[in-house]
Amino acid sequence: MKKIILFITCFWLVFSFAAERKQAPITRITDRVEIDGLLTESIWSNSEIMTDFIQHSPVAGAPSLRRSEIRIAYDDNAIYIGATLYDQRDSMSLTLSQRDDLGNADWFGVIFDPYNSGTIGFAFIVTTAGVQIDELHQVSGTDVNWNAVWKSAVQVHEDRWVAEMKIPFSALRFSEGNNKKWGINFARNIRRHREESYWNFYDPTGINLISQLGELKGLENIDAPLRLALTPYVSGYIENYNGTTGYTANGGMDVKYGINEAFTIDMTLIPDFGQVQFDNQVLNLSPFEVRFNERRQFFTEGTELFNKADLFYSRRVGGRPLNYANAYTDLDSTEMVEENPSTTQLYNATKFSGRTKKGLGIGIFNAITAPTFATLVDTVSGQQRKVKTAPLSNYNVMVFDQNLKNNSSVTVTNTNVWRSGSVYDANVTGIFANLFTKGQKLNMYGDYTVSQNYTDTVDLGHRAWFGFGKSAGNFQWKTEFFESSRSFDINDLGFQTVNNLRSFTGTVKYNWYKPFWRLYRAWSEFNVVHKRLRVPDAFSEVSTNVSVGGTFKNFMTAGVGIYTEPLRKHDYFEPRVTGRFYESDALIAPNFFISSDYSKPFSLDMRGTWYQYFEDRRFGFDLNVSPRIRFNDKWFLVYTYNQNLAINEEGVALTNNFLVPFEGEDPIFAKRNRLTITNTANLSYIFNNKMGITFRMRHYWSKVEYNEFFVLSNNGKLMPTNYTGLGEDNQSIHNNSYNAFTIDMAYRWVFAPGSELSLVWKNSIFSLSDEVALNYFENVGGMFDFPATNSISLKILYYIDYWEVHQKLFKKEL
Repeated sequence: MKKIILFITCFWLVFSFAAERKQAPITRITDRVEIDGLLTESIWSNSEIMTDFIQHSPVAGAPSLRRSEIRIAYDDNAIYIGATLYDQRDSMSLTLSQRDDLGNADWFGVIFDPYNSGTIGFAFIVTTAGVQIDELHQVSGTDVNWNAVWKSAVQVHEDRWVAEMKIPFSALRFSEGNNKKWGINFARNIRRHREESYWNFYDPTGINLISQLGELKGLENIDAPLRLALTPYVSGYIENYNGTTGYTANGGMDVKYGINEAFTIDMTLIPDFGQVQFDNQVLNLSPFEVRFNERRQFFTEGTELFNKADLFYSRRVGGRPLNYANAYTDLDSTEMVEENPSTTQLYNATKFSGRTKKGLGIGIFNAITAPTFATLVDTVSGQQRKVKTAPLSNYNVMVFDQNLKNNSSVTVTNTNVWRSGSVYDANVTGIFANLFTKGQKLNMYGDYTVSQNYTDTVDLGHRAWFGFGKSAGNFQWKTEFFESSRSFDINDLGFQTVNNLRSFTGTVKYNWYKPFWRLYRAWSEFNVVHKRLRVPDAFSEVSTNVSVGGTFKNFMTAGVGIYTEPLRKHDYFEPRVTGRFYESDALIAPNFFISSDYSKPFSLDMRGTWYQYFEDRRFGFDLNVSPRIRFNDKWFLVYTYNQNLAINEEGVALTNNFLVPFEGEDPIFAKRNRLTITNTANLSYIFNNKMGITFRMRHYWSKVEYNEFFVLSNNGKLMPTNYTGLGEDNQSIHNNSYNAFTIDMAYRWVFAPGSELSLVWKNSIFSLSDEVALNYFENVGGMFDFPATNSISLKILYYIDYWEVHQKLFKKEL
């Protein structure tokens, strides 16, 4: 053990180093600056120029192909940036896109780290078409949903384009003090060359951008302004379903209040999420819940602290009622379900977050949802009754995240769900550490989490995870250990699919960052995973994955790989019965992907995987083809076709846990054929950098036909059974065909900074049938026989910044 500790210590020291940081001089000004993209004010000619950008890609370390000149200044209210970016107008990419979408245009950006800690960064980007993008960077990734209110303007000339920015201090978070040492970097993208360059070199062999910033020099005597913003909204809906039309009107408000220079409270009062894009619904035959992306802005913006330990799945808040199925299981013989809401009503939600001078991040999230009831009606008497499917509930997340040296951190997270009445409550507490050496070459990380469910007794569970490896450089590696107990459960406010598992993972990577042969860069990776059931200690599976790929000098990116399960897998989850396992055959799955140059008017993405099992007649494939067509600088279409085919797929058909009762052996497995086809079209027309129309249509169809039935024996084998899967009419009770057809069409106009008008049309058809269509077109014809839901909504929200209103009232220049 002493030798191992000595080895790790020496290895840690060998790879520790400090990178030289550029100094960015900033000038204090008193004159007013007009944000018009012209740079005619005297401050721009008197400020020091920053230039000599260095490529991050495609040729890391090489000088930028075009000259950039950056100037920066500040006053009591904001930071001003003037960027002159030389290039020929007829070579620039001027494509329009919606806000927060880089699209296919050239762009310029700045990133600030006000704490100079290398753990959080605020990025502000503007494209040649004048489109604004803002992002929140952190060690764990980039939050593209973070939004700020700031000003910018762009002017395009024959030999250059000019970007001018005004970033209010109210859009940033920083600690008080006379002398400010902030991290800073400037970035530029030249689309046709696929060049991404930075003023302070961003080495791709490092771990992330925010650990490789320069330093802002000369920022003094600034105070954090009062940060108070109100965003009231009004909305109206017209909805029609199967000939019945309803009308609703809503109103509410979002409030953002800066308690001090570092901490902020965000509140949403009577929120309205009716215009959120449809989820990608699927026919789920797996034993696991489907995880959907969060699309509600309040839950996507500024949640980096809450998501750091991966214990917070915000879709639980306002999601499906806890006892949603009770509406169907509590039915009397003459009753039917008249109404059963699939989501709970959110009364309010609040986020408190910030970071102290000493790098302690504190986050508190709290939300309250209303009781939810299903309505049952007696078909004989017509009498109605209510069944409670969810009680009044309170959801809480509390996070303490301490920054350490070298981009390291330690995080303690607690989640809690309290429910009124006799329904159980839940609590989860976890500690997570992410430690790096001085140059971020080596990384050690891990967490330990305890879950508690409270009824008459306390049900305890735990999860442990530990990893160590080399995280930067050409050659990288890591090894991980993971385990969770049988009673570990975070699903009341988090998301997990399996427990009672123990796994070991090893990964080796080698990356080429310098051009060679016909490639700009390339990568390779190999990993192996060994899984066991924890109690009792029993083998589950071994898998391997190897992949190689690269970006060619024509900017096409491609790769190939092979995934294998070389031993017969013991699946303890597919049977849906505790203690039982299903023995699946060995598997090999070669795969590929190709992505052509997005800067061209036409580009193509394609990927595919072939699944071949070692047993006879069981195979499948997944194919995804996505052409991208840019008709001009305003019209853009992305079409995606996906087909998945599984022949003789094996899985559960019936157990006594299912709602369909049966007599006989348990569980029943089947061989089945499944075909899934998904067509998705995303079309956008952008009028200008403040107004656009988007159209998204998705049709998902999945049909399943059951061929043979088996009983699962105690040794995991499939044995013959007398079960036929036929009903009284001699038709299959298992075959089914599922359609999910949705349209989201939205017109959005940003009529003032932070203020927006949106007009949205939503259309949907969801159908489940036991009649399996012969082909796709026959299925589409039958799908439109089912009733559709149509809704049209108008929503207006207006952003009010107290500081700006205060300045105008007292006739002070901003």
